[in-house]
Amino acid sequence: MNSITKTLVLSALSAATVFGSSPASLNLATNAHAADLSEWAVSEYQAANEAGLCSYAVVSNSMKSNITRQEFCELAVNLYKKLTNDTDLIVPQKSPFSDTDNIAVSQAYCYGLVSGTSETEFTPSRLVTREEMAKMLVSTLTASEAPFYLSDGSDSGVIDAFSDGYTVSDWAKSSVITTLNYSLMNGVTSDKFAPTGATTREQAIASINRSYEKFRQSDSYILALPEIILPTDNAEIEEGAFDVAWTTTPGAAKYVYIIKDSNGTPIERYETTGTSASIHSNKLSGGNYYSLIVGAILDDGSECYSVPVDFKYKGTVRSSAPASAPAASYHSDNPKGQALIDTAAQYLGVPYVWGGTSPSGFDCSGFVQYVCNQNGISIARVADDQLHSSGYSVSRSELQPGDLVFFGSGDYASHVGMYVGDGMMIHAPSTGKNIMYTSIESDYYRSRYVGARRVY
Repeated sequence: MNSITKTLVLSALSAATVFGSSPASLNLATNAHAADLSEWAVSEYQAANEAGLCSYAVVSNSMKSNITRQEFCELAVNLYKKLTNDTDLIVPQKSPFSDTDNIAVSQAYCYGLVSGTSETEFTPSRLVTREEMAKMLVSTLTASEAPFYLSDGSDSGVIDAFSDGYTVSDWAKSSVITTLNYSLMNGVTSDKFAPTGATTREQAIASINRSYEKFRQSDSYILALPEIILPTDNAEIEEGAFDVAWTTTPGAAKYVYIIKDSNGTPIERYETTGTSASIHSNKLSGGNYYSLIVGAILDDGSECYSVPVDFKYKGTVRSSAPASAPAASYHSDNPKGQALIDTAAQYLGVPYVWGGTSPSGFDCSGFVQYVCNQNGISIARVADDQLHSSGYSVSRSELQPGDLVFFGSGDYASHVGMYVGDGMMIHAPSTGKNIMYTSIESDYYRSRYVGARRVY
């Protein structure tokens, strides 16, 4: 069999030396590594996007922060599609896991790319470990029939060379040895492999891209990434509204643009069918630096994202406000209820994403589950399960802020929101909309109300 000869880097400590800086020959906007994208990662990031390997869930969050199991699943599925030239993967009618409805996770499980953390759970929000990443990557290459030699585990010398090599799990040894044999992974130091350590999103993208570059069977169509025209990199923007603009990507059905703060945390997300927009944001603070990324969502479902551009917003410095400020008009006498509605308010404006369970995008039940988890409350994943198994039932007349309110037909819940008081709920409504406040007394929701649960 042919061997794998690409490089997979999962360690932050080794990334700078292995990946290196962006070569000038690629004609990249090398100044645009921002607070959000390291300079060494720019060329890998751009190449991965030109191949359509990235996903919104990954790119819309901090690139220097660690990647979750679900997010890496999305990258693995994209890699599988590109290696097999199969863009029409089966979409299972029901998720194999009780804690996520994410389509990529279901597809990855269906095609043998991943397994759960138990028979019924995937644990989507947990950070993927280095040994899990090795296993998932090798499984993806195997499923796509890439030619390589898979270690049988007997050649363990490469693991034994690390002082913590003995801590690699039995189920991962074959994959870890394979990646080490072919220099697909490095240690975090010369003496440490850190099998249960994490990896950043930009490193994961680089790893996926290098896998694709090695094993693609033919030259692929290179996507024309949207290139940000306004603002220019390192621009200084005066107070008030300002314009953003970018080049056209052929075949784009819509565009998304994301503004991140100096820590890479997304603070604004928008959608448009055009190639320009005017930004009116009260979340930008004067004297601070931000990054802008524009993504194109193509008619066939492919995604590609621009290299980020940095800018400084010179507007009037706002006084600091707590993250829960949007919830100021809603109050609960119960501290636990108050904490729930304050947490929920932090995600106003986050887009609805079917199967979404993270701040990059939520569906209705994923949103309330995430908010509850942030407050140490464990509830079921799906709306109907939440109605029948989470907390205890309360009547409509007894509703208090923080209660979950359910809508559907008969005894079946197809939608859930969180009651905040004054006849209002906060929820992730539907595709094309963002998390928002809505009256439960409207004709639509009043006629579909099926119950409420208190989970605190």
